[in-house]
Amino acid sequence: MRRRDERGSITPFVVIISLALIMLAALVVDGGRQLNAKGRAIAYAQEAARAGSQAIDVTDPRLDLVPALALRAASAYCDQARANDPQLVRCAASLEQVRDGAGTFTAVRVDAQIQIDAILLGIIRKPVLTSSGAALARPVSGISEADSGKVPTVAPPSLSPPSQGTPTETAPPTPDEIEVTPCAPRPTETPKGDKDDKDKDDKDKDDKDEDDDLEECKKPE
Repeated sequence: MRRRDERGSITPFVVIISLALIMLAALVVDGGRQLNAKGRAIAYAQEAARAGSQAIDVTDPRLDLVPALALRAASAYCDQARANDPQLVRCAASLEQVRDGAGTFTAVRVDAQIQIDAILLGIIRKPVLTSSGAALARPVSGISEADSGKVPTVAPPSLSPPSQGTPTETAPPTPDEIEVTPCAPRPTETPKGDKDDKDKDDKDKDDKDEDDDLEECKKPE
């Protein structure tokens, strides 16, 4: 039986596994880049909204916004951001009315959009990835209610003045008396003459021993 020539052929298993690995790499690479772009879009929107919320009407006790100045400040930040980042394709500011327990306030809303080029997802005809972000900001005062005015019931501790007694002088302690008992050195034999070098060495040795005995006698017990 003649065998079929299989040179240049590939199994379907290899094709399927290769496509799966490519798609997984595309999701990891381009998906991470798109998440990064979304974080940048949200950051641009938040900073622009904060810039617009600085236009406070100081004559209003509620510290509400001045609408025209708020839109101008937010739009100026968006223009500067688009000039520095060409991937920021949209950054628009608008005003919204928000309500809370203290009433209705004006807030600045900013919508930002970033577009990036895909690296591996372009294989499935998706060459551009879009990420959007939005933020809302308004001024909030630090103190919302008056102080209760309560007085603490615990009185502060009283400090008594020092006593007016006359200080007594005390004599400094005297050291204990040390009794020194004298002792007599032990008698030593006096060499009879300088007959030779051996007698001289013995004499010097005896003198040294006598000095040591005197020092030991002088030490207190």
